[in-house]
Amino acid sequence: MLQMRTAARMRPHAVDSSELSSFRTQTSVRKHYLPRDPRLGGLLLALCDLAVFAAVIALIAMLLAPGGAERFSTSWPHFTLTSVLAFIVAHSLASSYDIAGAVHTSLFDFVIKPAILTCTAVTFSYMIEVWLGRSAVEGEFALSIGELSAEHYVIVFATLAMAGERLLGYGLLNRWQAAGHLSTNVVVFGAETIGQRLVKVVREEYADSVEVVGIFDDRTQRAPDHVHGIAVEGGIDALIEFVKSTPAVDKVLIALPMSAESRILQLLTKLRSLAVDVALVPDFVGMRLERQFARAGQPPLLSVLRRPQSEFDWLVKRSFDFTTSLVLLIALSPLLALTALAIRLDSPGPILFRQPRLGLNNKEFNVLKFRSMYVEKADLEAREQTKRDDARVTRVGTWLRRLSIDELPQLFNVLAGDMSLVGPRPHALGMQVKDRLCDEIVREYAVRHRMRPGITGWAQVRGLRGAVDEPALLEARVNHDIYYIDNWSFFFDLRILMMTVIELIRPRNAF
Repeated sequence: MLQMRTAARMRPHAVDSSELSSFRTQTSVRKHYLPRDPRLGGLLLALCDLAVFAAVIALIAMLLAPGGAERFSTSWPHFTLTSVLAFIVAHSLASSYDIAGAVHTSLFDFVIKPAILTCTAVTFSYMIEVWLGRSAVEGEFALSIGELSAEHYVIVFATLAMAGERLLGYGLLNRWQAAGHLSTNVVVFGAETIGQRLVKVVREEYADSVEVVGIFDDRTQRAPDHVHGIAVEGGIDALIEFVKSTPAVDKVLIALPMSAESRILQLLTKLRSLAVDVALVPDFVGMRLERQFARAGQPPLLSVLRRPQSEFDWLVKRSFDFTTSLVLLIALSPLLALTALAIRLDSPGPILFRQPRLGLNNKEFNVLKFRSMYVEKADLEAREQTKRDDARVTRVGTWLRRLSIDELPQLFNVLAGDMSLVGPRPHALGMQVKDRLCDEIVREYAVRHRMRPGITGWAQVRGLRGAVDEPALLEARVNHDIYYIDNWSFFFDLRILMMTVIELIRPRNAF
């Protein structure tokens, strides 16, 4: 989000492991409530401005309504409509909410300029209404010269209210920025020369906008114990665990010489499973860091991996998932109840089947399904995949699997946030193909976990559903999942959902 111009604040020069551990807890809370995505920040700012503007109009209308129509020199409904439209158009043309790449902003741009735009928009709409002759008293003003109409009050108080709201926001953003809540949190891999130069420049020139929250290096014998007061942690596995447990980490910076190509490629392969931006730090990092941490940054910082979704994208997808799954659960509640009854009458055992699977950032969760197998024959680790006419499947389970009704309880997983309606299908932890684990067959298998798993996915609507009994079939699924992650959009999700309906009508490989 916006990062306000503040005095450079130097971080404490001694950060031990315990402080880094407490950082995880503190930032995991604060970051969820302070959006820094430019589009999401711009949207929230626009909603706040519009709410203040609408509140002023409503308040003046209520206070002056007892005075009758003589208090209004124009048609109040028309004036309200044109004022809101003029407000939206003026701020849109002036790009008031386009804050992408705005590292710093001034008091004029954030407070005075929006107030002037608001005053101009309301005055313009008032003049248009007067010019069109929409008088409240048949074309003649009932107000005497020197007496203010309701429209005049709107112009004055809307301008003051906008300035006050923006001034309050400006103060809050300054405070959050000074406390480091809006800073870009980076993790550095590489504690030797390049990493040391990087941390030094960040602390000296970018202490108000960039914070190094961890340094890792797998060559413990060569790497120092501390770099500018920050403790050097373990290798790549420790870094991955740190990023998984710390949602506030924005970027992983690989501070290794470009000549270490094989080592960098190994790191990138492991980091691809994380939903975080990854960039390479060049050898000449000490020369200048300007724009390196900008979202549209250019070399000398080389972005090699980006997170699949921004905060705004996540909000859109999560809102759609939550709303749609809740509506579907309510609408399908009779079917869910009848299915539960049929399972109970068909065979002894629980109605739901819970199976541990891997989700976002390789975090384990229990996926919910209607039980379709006999309890004593259930396979939690899915070492033996289901096949046609499988003796382990109950009579009711055969129909549930054929119609995909057994997947409906996963709507509760979507509500809980463990899954999404659309995404890579989660596989069982011990799933094997030809007696080999999936990640042993496909090197990029873990990349599937960069997004939340889904009830349906791009692979499933392309005919790749059902049992995975051949390595080539597993590789095709993973490739489809990676394509979905790399090309995600909200409309892509809608397309997959519509294709899913067609797949349910003509079930393929469902048994």
